[in-house]
Amino acid sequence: MKIAFHGQRGSYAEAAAAWMYSSEDIATVPCQSTQAVVDAVIDGSCQQGVIRAESTEWGTNFEILNLLRATRVYFARDIRFHERYNLAGQQGTHPENIKRIYAHPAILFLCGNYMSRLSGVEIFARYDSAEYLADLVRRGDKKEAVVCSDFAASIFGLRVLQPGIENSSDGTTRFISLSAQKVAPAPEAANVTTAMLFELKHRPGALMEALAAFKDHQINITSVVARPSRASRWDYATYVEIAGRFDDEPVRAALAELREHTTYLQLLGSFDTIEPHVPGTQP
Repeated sequence: MKIAFHGQRGSYAEAAAAWMYSSEDIATVPCQSTQAVVDAVIDGSCQQGVIRAESTEWGTNFEILNLLRATRVYFARDIRFHERYNLAGQQGTHPENIKRIYAHPAILFLCGNYMSRLSGVEIFARYDSAEYLADLVRRGDKKEAVVCSDFAASIFGLRVLQPGIENSSDGTTRFISLSAQKVAPAPEAANVTTAMLFELKHRPGALMEALAAFKDHQINITSVVARPSRASRWDYATYVEIAGRFDDEPVRAALAELREHTTYLQLLGSFDTIEPHVPGTQP
């Protein structure tokens, strides 16, 4: 099974793909954007696509919500874990010798507190972080370092100079796996969630009446996010996650009731949550 992921080789998105499908024979395909991941799933070149959906550090990935409104892909699985980032460089060097640090802009943001305490060090944002890791190894300059995951340091043969430099030691990132087909999780799957996107009529109490459909059927709402709709100016799309699977009778009844209050309703599927554990590996 081929899995597209947003990021470079050695990124946590690739690790998330491996963890979510550890029982499968997989090949991972790096993509430069979330759009490229979605395109790979839609055109069938990859059977799954993994993207960052949410983080306790920076919140919801609104780009994927925008893409969902314009496409037909479904959530298949999710995983949540802490992303640890390290300062890494050449073998035999030390943190005090570093004069230049390179990292992806998003990673620099997550490690901003550590970076702000450095003096006499130039910091460079690089979108091509994986390629630069390889260049760093080839040059062998002991005054240069990168900020990367444990996985990337291992893949490229770099030494971890300072582990765990991210801002939050307990921050959590959520990755979602996308598929072209809506498939219910296995009957024995635990922690199943159903996601949907809808738009409402412009009248007082519309959102409260819509969400009451879940209360009426004793269904727990686990997430609600509003986002400007790209389909119509000054309209908003509401993204909701609930406990349960789309083929459960209470969920089916709630969705039927919800539809009466919406001008647009898109079911994004049901998915289970996978624990981030591979024997001998820690997130």
